[in-house]
Amino acid sequence: MTERGWKVIINPVSSGGRSGKLWPELEAILRQSGLVFCAELTERPWHAAEIARRALDEGFREFVVVGGDGTVHEAVNGLVVEGAIDPAVSLSIVPGGTGSDLVRFLGVSRDPLKAAQAVAASAVRRVDIGEIRCQRDGRPHTRYFVNVAGLGFDSEVCARVNRMSKRLSGTIPYLSSLVATLFSYRNKDVELEFDGHSISGRVNSVVVCNGQYFGGGMWIGPRASADDGLLDVVLLKDLNTLEFLYNVPRVYKGTHLTHPKVESFRTTEIHVQARQRMFIQAEGELVGEAPATFRVLSSALNLRV
Repeated sequence: MTERGWKVIINPVSSGGRSGKLWPELEAILRQSGLVFCAELTERPWHAAEIARRALDEGFREFVVVGGDGTVHEAVNGLVVEGAIDPAVSLSIVPGGTGSDLVRFLGVSRDPLKAAQAVAASAVRRVDIGEIRCQRDGRPHTRYFVNVAGLGFDSEVCARVNRMSKRLSGTIPYLSSLVATLFSYRNKDVELEFDGHSISGRVNSVVVCNGQYFGGGMWIGPRASADDGLLDVVLLKDLNTLEFLYNVPRVYKGTHLTHPKVESFRTTEIHVQARQRMFIQAEGELVGEAPATFRVLSSALNLRV
C-alpha cells in the first residue's frame, strides 16, 4: 500500500442508485477489513476518469471502483497516461451496475458486499487492455477498454440502453433494446485488415473481445482470455432478422461460434473501415465511429481479484 492509501471511486447512481444506497455499508466493510482510503462520489458522466487522473497526480496508486462497467471504463481511461498505466497502479472492482459483465469471468463476486469484503485480501492479476483509435465528432479519438468493444448492431443497442432508466439492470434492458433495434438496424459494408489479411463484406457486428461477456450476460467471446496478449474478434456476418433472433439464445450459451455466418479469430491489432456510418461501443459506453483501429496492450493493468 502506498503512503496515500487507496482511492475509492463510487458511482452512486449505478444500478438504479443501489450503489449509492449501499455505500455506507460498503464503506464500513472496507474500513473493517483494514483499508485506509479516501472516497469520492461521481457527480456526472466521465467524472470517474477525472477523479482517477487527479488521484494519480496526488500520488494514489491503489484504486477501488464501486459501480458498473461504465464506471470501470471511465476510471481505466483516467489511469492511462501517454498510452500506458503506471505498473505500480492496481485496480479493484466492487460491482454495482446495469451489466457488470466485466467481473463475470474474473472471479470477482457479483455481490457488492462480498466483493468489498474481498478487496483487502485480493491478489493482483496482470491483464491486457484494448486500445481504440477512432473518430469522434469528426476528430481523432483514443479510448481504452478492459472487457469488450464492438461496432455495428451492438453499439446501437448500447445507445438505446443508455437512454433507458437505470432502475432496470442486467439482461432485461439489453434484451428489450436489442429487440427494438433489430427492426430498424441495417447491416453495414465493412473491410477488416489484420495480420496481413483482409475480409470485406456485409456484417451485422464486429465485436472485439479482451473479456468474454457483454450485454448483461451474453457470452460473446467464450474463448477470450484477458491475459494472453491477444484480442478475440467475433464477426457476425450478414445475418437477417430471423437468423439473428435464432442466435440470441446461443450467444448466452457461447455456442454461436459454430453458426456459418459467425466467424472468430485472434489478433493483436485490427483495422475496421465501413462504407456506412458505424458506431463503436466499449463496455456499454458509446466511444465514436469507424474507421477504427483496435490493438492490445499486453499486461497493461494490475487488476485485483
